[in-house]
Amino acid sequence: MTTTIAVTALAAGYVLGRARLGHRTSNWAHWLMYGRRLTRKDWRWWAAQPVFLVEIAALLAAHPIRTATAWKHRNDPPPPRSPAPVIRRTTQTTQEPTP
Repeated sequence: MTTTIAVTALAAGYVLGRARLGHRTSNWAHWLMYGRRLTRKDWRWWAAQPVFLVEIAALLAAHPIRTATAWKHRNDPPPPRSPAPVIRRTTQTTQEPTP
């Protein structure tokens, strides 16, 4: 009986893992928000908000310091660019260029 329960649990876990329901739900919510530009008047905007709440809660539970730091610095300006590389010759040319 224990073996049957264990095999059934493993099979159910495998099927749920292959279905990737969380990933599909997240893609759906992001597609609604950033692909269509919904407003708060639309019911689909309100349907996507619990998905985002679960995503943020999972991020805070899994990586609290990294999530808080990313949230704190999300609007920082990009770092300054380094100067362009200077290309110089390493060998002498035998002929002078003609003016």
